[in-house]
Amino acid sequence: MAIFDVDFPEDFLSDLLDTEFDEIAEEALKEAAPLLESSMKQSCRRVIEHSGESELVESIKSNKPKRTKTDAWIVNVGPRGYSKKKTYRSGKGKARKYRVSNALKLIWKEYGVAGRQPARPFLTSACNAVRGAVMEKMQKVYERKTGMK
Repeated sequence: MAIFDVDFPEDFLSDLLDTEFDEIAEEALKEAAPLLESSMKQSCRRVIEHSGESELVESIKSNKPKRTKTDAWIVNVGPRGYSKKKTYRSGKGKARKYRVSNALKLIWKEYGVAGRQPARPFLTSACNAVRGAVMEKMQKVYERKTGMK
């Protein structure tokens, strides 16, 4: 059995490609995030049962790419804000008098509410539907920035 150990300098990728990795990652995420955002909106529209939930669809947005403490680059795509409507009636006649976050409404759609609302999962299908297009977009950004291909 052979042991193969290679130590690369910290800026190996930058020297090799004459570009900054952080710059590539940020731009790739910035260009790919709208694809996932539109896919999530389409999938969410499919599981909407009544017009009062349309604000959930419109609240789905992507934020700017950011670097984490562990040097990973991420972008969050999801619902923002709170519902505009304050009073809802459940099947038992009880009324809720406060606003609910759109993120909570998305969780209710995805996983259901025990005994009241069946689960209507859509997040996995939204991600799977756009996975290839996102990877292709990120590959194009990489090739453009590095001058490859």
